[in-house]
Amino acid sequence: MSAPGVGALVALTYRSAVDDPSRFEKSSAIGAYFGLTPKKYQSGETDHDGGVSKVGDGMVRTALFEAPISC
Repeated sequence: MSAPGVGALVALTYRSAVDDPSRFEKSSAIGAYFGLTPKKYQSGETDHDGGVSKVGDGMVRTALFEAPISC
């Protein structure tokens, strides 16, 4: 299967970062591994969802964000 904007460089970057897919129990854990989960701020009655947490591999996160833009 292919996705628009995902070329050889993005696929290779993603594949090298994941390395061994069996170490992730669920596919949704890969997004968290790259820091693609929203920041959460909760205090009392305040509950804010922020931007991307930016924890994890920055190179893969950048490649995944820029891939659809280049189409």
